Amino acid sequence: MSTKTPNDTQSQSVEDNGSTEVDVDGAESDDAVGPALGPDRIFEVLKNQRRRRTLQYLIERDNPVTIGALAEHIAALENDTTESALTSRERKRVYVGLYQCHLPKMDDTGVVEFNKARGTISLGPTFEQFEPYLNLDGDNADVWAHYYLLLTSASGVIFGANTLLAGLSSAQLLAGVLLGFVVLSMMHLYKTTEHLPLLAFTDR
Repeated sequence: MSTKTPNDTQSQSVEDNGSTEVDVDGAESDDAVGPALGPDRIFEVLKNQRRRRTLQYLIERDNPVTIGALAEHIAALENDTTESALTSRERKRVYVGLYQCHLPKMDDTGVVEFNKARGTISLGPTFEQFEPYLNLDGDNADVWAHYYLLLTSASGVIFGANTLLAGLSSAQLLAGVLLGFVVLSMMHLYKTTEHLPLLAFTDR
């Protein structure tokens, strides 16, 4: 008659339960980074302006925030006023929307962690999956501004050189410059919409 060792018993328990969270070798669970989300679920969250503003607010604070503070911040933006000038009705309207709809939806996807009992919100384990779709790099606009400036400067040099050398006609030069701006604008639009497919959506 064979005798089961403690290790055999533990292995059998893991197999019987079908659990993937127990790791007898001490490896970390994938739950630390959250489940993989498809683009549809990510877009469903980001298409709403209040949810995008919630993420931006959490990123700026880098700490858990209260739902009251978040509601005041968003209400001030929506009403184009300061937080101190908000009416109780304006605060309540945003607070209720966040509490009943937006934050639970975001919590379900793991992009935020919403503690209803304490009334606090923080970034969740799946936030990194949302980052590529958020415009968090303030230097991006400066880069494209330099590209346009470079093209404008190059156009001026070409026109000046052509005047001296009497090469191409003015119409040909103008067509070339316009083509350059069109191509650069298309590249700019592509790069912008590639990472920000939802920022043009109106609030729902």
